[in-house]
Amino acid sequence: MIYHFRSTISRPQTLQFTVCVLLTMLSPLIVGADQSLLPYRIEASRTYQSIEIDGELSESDWQNAKPISQFVQLEPDEGKSVSQPMEARILYDEKNIYFGFVCFDSDFSKLVANEMRRDGSGRDGLRENDHVFILLDTYNDARSGFFFRVNPLGAMEDIALMDNGESRNQDWDAVWTARTKMNGDNWTAEIEIPFSQLRFAKSEKMTWGMNVGRSIPRNQEEATWVPLKKSHGFFARYRTDNLGSLVGLEGITPKRNLELLPYFLPGVNRTKAENRTEGVFDIGLDVKYGITPNLIADVTFNTDFAQVESDQEQVNLTRFSLFFPEKRPFFLEGAGMFDFGIPRTSTRRPPPLLLFYSRRIGLAEDRAVPIIAGSKVTGKAGPFSLGILNVTTDEIQIESSTDEPQIDSPTTVPTTNFSVIRVKRDIGSGSSVGIIAINKQDASVHNRSGGFDFVYRPTDNINVRGLWARTSGQGNGLYLGSGWQNTSFRLRGAYMDISEDFNPEVGYIRRTGVRYIRGELRYTPWVRKFGVRRIWMGPELDLILNSDNSLQTRNISLVSFFRFENGAWVAFLPRRTSENLEEDFEIREGIIIPVGEYRFTEWRFRASTDDTKAIAGEFGMNFGSFYNGSRRGFTVDVAFKPNGRFSIAPQFEFNRVTLPVLDGSFNASIFGGRASYSFSTSVFAKIFAQWNSDEDVIGTNFLLNYIYLPGSDFYLVFNQTYEAKGTKTVPLDSTVGVKMTYWWNP
Repeated sequence: MIYHFRSTISRPQTLQFTVCVLLTMLSPLIVGADQSLLPYRIEASRTYQSIEIDGELSESDWQNAKPISQFVQLEPDEGKSVSQPMEARILYDEKNIYFGFVCFDSDFSKLVANEMRRDGSGRDGLRENDHVFILLDTYNDARSGFFFRVNPLGAMEDIALMDNGESRNQDWDAVWTARTKMNGDNWTAEIEIPFSQLRFAKSEKMTWGMNVGRSIPRNQEEATWVPLKKSHGFFARYRTDNLGSLVGLEGITPKRNLELLPYFLPGVNRTKAENRTEGVFDIGLDVKYGITPNLIADVTFNTDFAQVESDQEQVNLTRFSLFFPEKRPFFLEGAGMFDFGIPRTSTRRPPPLLLFYSRRIGLAEDRAVPIIAGSKVTGKAGPFSLGILNVTTDEIQIESSTDEPQIDSPTTVPTTNFSVIRVKRDIGSGSSVGIIAINKQDASVHNRSGGFDFVYRPTDNINVRGLWARTSGQGNGLYLGSGWQNTSFRLRGAYMDISEDFNPEVGYIRRTGVRYIRGELRYTPWVRKFGVRRIWMGPELDLILNSDNSLQTRNISLVSFFRFENGAWVAFLPRRTSENLEEDFEIREGIIIPVGEYRFTEWRFRASTDDTKAIAGEFGMNFGSFYNGSRRGFTVDVAFKPNGRFSIAPQFEFNRVTLPVLDGSFNASIFGGRASYSFSTSVFAKIFAQWNSDEDVIGTNFLLNYIYLPGSDFYLVFNQTYEAKGTKTVPLDSTVGVKMTYWWNP
């Protein structure tokens, strides 16, 4: 293989409990807006011309199509007309839907366009650039959708939305085309989206939910056709429950589409430990087939993820396993359909529980396990959403990492089958109930888990979520949480109970044998004074008890977050922690934090500059007590983008921990960075390198990607690891390979 992942598999253990109150939340009192009554309605125009996607909108049918020209701000002045005029038009033929945008601008010198790479390379993708966007709810069910974004340089981004936009798959990639052009007083975007890339119910006359809009970063301004509420915050642009109606699509039949994506991969691997160089050659195939207009089957044979970047290194100063996001394309497409777990409270925190965590498949002890074959069916049938996944991995021998030669022996990971079935039923507007069943099976043992969950949205500002899950044996998991918000306040609360023997081997669980109570209150006014746009301020409480209701962990935090008119922000995050350790905690090899009760306070500060500038970055620092010692550190994350072609983004994290034991002080540092160059919107090169002080190994990855046809890629990949010895580096393993895919849509 030409890539590596850091495996985070830990085998949790759990406690038993009884649940009985979830169904009472699911009354039929659900209130929802009738989309047919919304005043925002636009008709797509049928075209029989050949539309050339060149960014010019020169075909006569573009001029004849009815324009959308009324756009209002979400930010900074909700409901006020967009500061720079724009128009959007919609055409369609039997194969594609087309969107044309004209974005006027009174000062092109202030246009922010510094990214040409698809999906962007910064922290926020293309969101920090000037751009136009489209949100399509093709089922018109106010629950799921597709989000497309294009900037003035023609860079493209696509996102699959689930659960009213709260679940977003940013790694979803459709096969579509966009071109842009700069004109005297405006820039234009021409977009072609094949119907084959969208999922929708067959109807002679279709109605889709839709919103379109524009972002103007120099004003930190976002404007949309259908007005949005600032009270919904950052996620407002992705919500699917407040859309206009796109009508006029007639005679379009979602065919049983067939897509083939074969690949071949020649390469060379060199392993220093075995002093061996060997050639490799792999071939494989991905198939996509429309079983019905709404159900899509994906099949993969001899899957390889050579082009996937290595995991981002993380510092772990806890006694729990780390969480790494999924990056492999087969598992990412339709991933939202298999979501079943407790929501993350922050992107910086791991989820407390995922009953299905796809990284458990095909990864073991830092090694990739070959996937023999996999299949997946996802889609909708009336009010039901369906997801079925089945993957078989090959047997593999993994060398033990122990330093004791007499124990060293390969570990055999047997041929294993993984299967998941997920079903959800829509109820009213925005609410749903669902079930899931998961099985991991090899020749001798199995692990099974299943559960029930629900989402209840009685009003636009209130949501209630809950789940109950059970694993092989007697392990149970329970969650019940709710949230309410308006323009000035946000209130959230949750209760979680995880038994000691709760053991989802194809899931992720941070702690078992605990009862977890969480509360959060935010005061969120729009200040609009002294350069401050908005404030988030308030307390958080995390209380974790064991099965005997004895305190295990208590975190009390005060969040003070200030966002400025230019997009920069600062945050002050003091936290008081109480920990009762019932077992010794080895924080680093040979460094033990003993059993006992600990009380410590940490002071944290974070700040970010305006991301629209050529040089932007985020800085953080922390200091304070840590168990029976102290901790201090800082993080630096910088991005330099002088133009749309070149970017460099170094990152550095440093932590100094001092504990009152012999040799109890250590540093935990990570240094890494990316440099990339875009030759065009379809050709880019990137190098990624990182070093973790815990391992003294430097990993580098070089990738050249050429999208030679829509959906078809050529990759040149080179991976190299080095051992860091003081100021010297010694080469270890290396891999070089070429991967070529071809998208065929007969």
